[in-house]
Amino acid sequence: MGRLPKRLNPDNPLHAFAIELRILRERAGSAGAEKTTCGTAGINRTTYFAWLAGKQLPGRDALERTVRVWGGDPRYWVERRRQAEAALVDYSAQRQMKVAALASQEVATVQRPEAATVQPPPVRLPRQIAELEVSPQFDTERRKRIEEGRGLLRAIGFDDERSNERSAYVLLSLLALGPETPWAQAQMPVLGVRGIMIWVFDNYRKAYAPNSRESIRRLTLHQFCAAGFVIANPDRPDRPVNSPSWCYQLAQSYYPLLCSYGTERFEGTLQRLKSENLGIDVSSYAY
Repeated sequence: MGRLPKRLNPDNPLHAFAIELRILRERAGSAGAEKTTCGTAGINRTTYFAWLAGKQLPGRDALERTVRVWGGDPRYWVERRRQAEAALVDYSAQRQMKVAALASQEVATVQRPEAATVQPPPVRLPRQIAELEVSPQFDTERRKRIEEGRGLLRAIGFDDERSNERSAYVLLSLLALGPETPWAQAQMPVLGVRGIMIWVFDNYRKAYAPNSRESIRRLTLHQFCAAGFVIANPDRPDRPVNSPSWCYQLAQSYYPLLCSYGTERFEGTLQRLKSENLGIDVSSYAY
């Protein structure tokens, strides 16, 4: 058995895809073993480990064959691969821009030593952040998307307390869904509580004070996890409770439903989930 890296960076789209792929493989049990997978799906050993190590994005045909062996939904994984491929373009471009910026700074420092004495901009305090104004159009789009998020949570089965504004923001962050992003383009990032708070501010200009972390964790994420709607630590289920790397991801079984929100397919997909006993069970809520 080849060795896989212990940790992957969920901010890297290729690594995020590999994390999800590992989860599917683990759930497949013996069917996910190297020899079984390679023999049945027709892929070689090098390719198998490159996918799981986040070094290579699977080809579409090989991916479909592999997820069938592992009991996954090929339609979901083909779409997930498309999203990862698109995200990789942006990710690579951003990395190149950062490298170029660092190189420019080094050159400027050599040519102008005084540049090193320039003071950084002041850090904006949470209260100042909360007072930032947004345009009326942005505020309208933001409110509309929040109401959509709350409506989706209620449709799935969450009560009013667990489909409030905070819960809607958490849902949208775990879908990487901005105010103008179509539901069909939802993704499945892996985020910690701090990452969720940062994402919400960056995309919705909603600022949560640092002491709000516990409320988000206990009153929203813990409830989502108890209901099976969100998975804690999909990349490492045995992660220690006090680990700073603790993270969350929406359960894959709900992804087709969430992507279909606002379309004619939504009700049918919802009923199918409930028939498979994947609906939200209110009795599972816990504090």
